[in-house]
Amino acid sequence: MLTRADIEKMVNHLYRQTGADRFFEEPDIRIAAADDPFFLKFKEIIGPFHWTPDEVLKRKFPDAQAKSVIVWVLPVNRKARETNAAEKVHPSVEWAAVRSFGEILNEEMRAQLAGLLTREGFPAVAPHLEQKEVYPAPGWDVKNFTSSWSERHVAFVAGAGTFGLSASLITEHGTAMRLGSVVTALELPADKRPYGDDPFAWCTRCGACIRRCPAHAVGAKFSDRDKPACAKYAVTEISREREHTYGWLERALGCALCQTAVPCEFRRPGKGA
Repeated sequence: MLTRADIEKMVNHLYRQTGADRFFEEPDIRIAAADDPFFLKFKEIIGPFHWTPDEVLKRKFPDAQAKSVIVWVLPVNRKARETNAAEKVHPSVEWAAVRSFGEILNEEMRAQLAGLLTREGFPAVAPHLEQKEVYPAPGWDVKNFTSSWSERHVAFVAGAGTFGLSASLITEHGTAMRLGSVVTALELPADKRPYGDDPFAWCTRCGACIRRCPAHAVGAKFSDRDKPACAKYAVTEISREREHTYGWLERALGCALCQTAVPCEFRRPGKGA
């Protein structure tokens, strides 16, 4: 039987061997129970289309039963954070490279971990990759700005962090990070949520992310988050001179100005240095 230590070793090995270590600091791994009540609640909070762990696993393995969700946080490297923090209109080249190419390696980590677990006799899937078969790229419902598998919400269940005003997840390593997850039939002890069930526990409402957003898509209340305005800015402004500024095409560039030059950039508020 594989243990949590085995899983951590596998994820860390993939982090190095895929080259993800060029873009991210070491992963922080968390575990959620597949039957956590929050997964059913997400069908009300996000929409009925949001998969439970068992639903997404059964898409590929009809006879399997989901037991655990393995989640990891990949903190963005310091150079990308610092260069992005200096920007006010569009993401730095270093940050955009993390979003465009670092995320490809994060996807590879998902795919390889799912494959390794399945080979060991514990059926597993990477939901983020499964939804790409349902929706066209980038794998979400563009009209409603929703996804059939929200990595942020799943990470919240696993105890990795809570939401901020910008809808970013504030983790122990801050908001400047990427997330990954794999659902498996392997039963592992679940992590406790250090913040209980409060989805906004680690946000101090300081308003720094409001001032950092060039699209004016972040407000003083969590309900003020304007996803269409955020997406429109990314398409009409950030991508306008993508070839000249960034040098590559057809990859998401990100923005994340609201995730840098803020108190929760690389640590949760109140956490020591």
